[in-house]
Amino acid sequence: MGWPFVGRDAELAAVRRAVRGGGMIVAGPAGVGKTRLLDEVACDVRLRATSAMSAIPLGVMAPFLPSVDPSPLAMLTAARTAVAGRVVVVDDVHLLDDASAGLLHMLVQHREAVVVATLRSGELAPDPVVALWKDELLPRIELEPLGRSAVVEVLETVLGGPVDSATADRLWTASAGNMLLLREMHFAAQWTSHGGVWSLDGPLPLSPRLVELIEAHLAAVPADERRVLELLAFGEPLDLGASEALDGLVTVSDDGLRLAHPLYGEVLRAQCPPLRKRNHQRYLASVLDDPLRVAVLRLDSGTADDPAELLRAGRLATATGGVALAERLARAAWAVGGGVEAGRLLAEVLIFTDRGEEAEEVFAMVATDDDPIEVRTMRALNLGWGLGRSEEAAALLEDHVAQSVLLFDAGKYDEVRALLSYDSPDEAAILALADAVQGRYVGPFPVISLDPSVGLGFETTVFAEVFVYSMHGDLANAERLAVQAHREKAEWDSMRTLWTVSLAGLARAGGRLLEARRLLREARPVRPFAQLCELAHVEALLGNDARSVLAEAEKLVPKGQRPYRFGLWLARIWAGGASPFEAAADARAHGEFAVEALLLHEAVRLGHAADAVERLGELASSNTGLLEPVFFAHADALVRNDSDALMEVAARFEEGGYMLLAAEAAAESGNRALFGRLMRFCEGARTPALALMTATPLTRREREIAVLAARGLTNKEIASLLVISARTVDNHLSNAYAKLGIATRGELALILSDDNR
Repeated sequence: MGWPFVGRDAELAAVRRAVRGGGMIVAGPAGVGKTRLLDEVACDVRLRATSAMSAIPLGVMAPFLPSVDPSPLAMLTAARTAVAGRVVVVDDVHLLDDASAGLLHMLVQHREAVVVATLRSGELAPDPVVALWKDELLPRIELEPLGRSAVVEVLETVLGGPVDSATADRLWTASAGNMLLLREMHFAAQWTSHGGVWSLDGPLPLSPRLVELIEAHLAAVPADERRVLELLAFGEPLDLGASEALDGLVTVSDDGLRLAHPLYGEVLRAQCPPLRKRNHQRYLASVLDDPLRVAVLRLDSGTADDPAELLRAGRLATATGGVALAERLARAAWAVGGGVEAGRLLAEVLIFTDRGEEAEEVFAMVATDDDPIEVRTMRALNLGWGLGRSEEAAALLEDHVAQSVLLFDAGKYDEVRALLSYDSPDEAAILALADAVQGRYVGPFPVISLDPSVGLGFETTVFAEVFVYSMHGDLANAERLAVQAHREKAEWDSMRTLWTVSLAGLARAGGRLLEARRLLREARPVRPFAQLCELAHVEALLGNDARSVLAEAEKLVPKGQRPYRFGLWLARIWAGGASPFEAAADARAHGEFAVEALLLHEAVRLGHAADAVERLGELASSNTGLLEPVFFAHADALVRNDSDALMEVAARFEEGGYMLLAAEAAAESGNRALFGRLMRFCEGARTPALALMTATPLTRREREIAVLAARGLTNKEIASLLVISARTVDNHLSNAYAKLGIATRGELALILSDDNR
């Protein structure tokens, strides 16, 4: 298919309005999409000015000039006559020769033709062209680069499927919304698909044409200034002087000079000869004071020989989520004598990248009798969480905080409470986890002064806070933290995946099912158990058969992780038909009363309010969660068939951000206006409660025939009564059955009887 046209609806509407008037000038930088915009405009004559024709009088009008050699006036008259009364599109109007520019001005001034032209911003144009907007003969609009959403739409249209958000961010940033650059990068890219989601690994793609375009911008730069550009390519931002020769190629920011476009750096690095490249890197390493950048420059130039410098840089890379770089630095430190410290850093990075077995091998290799508690804790958590070797993990631990983490993971909440105190913030955070699961959390979440450089420990604390908020029913705070954490993990695949799955669960809770499914398909298959559980749940809520996805999740049930197992129960309930009461009983047996309430509310959603209302009432009075009272109110209103109370429940769910639950309560209340408003927030959801209102309504004739059929009349009797054919009666009844999801007249009588009440 051709390159799609998106994101320009307002501009296209403006140009089309201008065509009905006198015309317009569309200005913008090269490649922004000016020509593509005008391709969508119907016209009679389409002209393209070029540099080669700019020295020839009326050169752009050559197709309309006589073949003989008449006088200049005769040629001008012929060209004017040829386009008079027509819609004329002129591309690159700044390249017109003076005669053509004068003719264009005459046509516009005397309203003899409608002229729509593109103009490259910053270029000199002939005076008659400048006069078109300066004298207000034609309006001028500036075409801005496309935003991120439009860039994503273009890519997904071309590829025929969703693009992962990290790739979308990279290409949007690299293209700066310029469609020419985006197109060239797309065609040069080696795209890969993971679960139907497209991604781009490795460096930014550079097609030969794109390199030529960029080199054209760089070609006129003198050698000395070229050196400045190359230094920026390897070490920006830098505090360097810049001459006028670099105008448009560099920008000045608070921290120094930067290249004006990231693709300039890609081309400059690719085309820099190896020896000059190493010289640049060595020079930059000698003048910069950023330890991470210096270490990378020394690595790249082959001069990295200080293990302490490499270790310091590796820890900084770990803290910022650059785990691929951190692994490279840790291995380099080990290779030049970094010893135990390098091994510990490498093992930590391997944990971050979900390579637990390799991490344990390295830990065992460098273990000493006096390993710090932080190292033993990290190793124990890898053994317990990553490898399921809980007994070995416990044997390593003397610190009661670390022990309590493993106890919480095993669901031994009373033992956790016996070890910890609310007086210590780090202990209070673990107690908050237990409290949230058991319905005892009252907040606020403890403030823990952790240095982000502790890496996995810092991330674990953020995960804990998100889990507590989501379990407690504070969806807004949970999403706020998760969105921020996800955004910061562009280079940390395993952690980004975990946050992606977390975001998907929060989107599903908010009723945004299509967003949740897109996130789950985007996530790389790192520890896929939770991902598969969530995907099965989401697909089932969308009305799809998700039993195969659930079966895959069942094969991967991990050891431990007791507090997080409710995700599996939700998938089993919706995708596998498991009993929500069995699930709730399992949670109750383990003292997980907040989870019990959540699972009992699933029973309410599936039509079993009468069987769940009493226990939900008990939990609403004993638990501290924000949702338990609403769960009970929902069940109670259904049991009493109280429409007003159900509308109040819908309002309470909506206030908390639980739009699907709100829409279900609205459907059960019978308030179509409220239901319709709330369903706009619920993407593609299909649940039993929603079916009360989402069934396609019967036509007047279908309802008339259905009512007669429900009363027991035969098709022949109905046909005689309505003076239509029996075949027509049969067709209308078949349509009614399909819309109502039934197959017999008995079911029809029940539905119409309920509807009439």
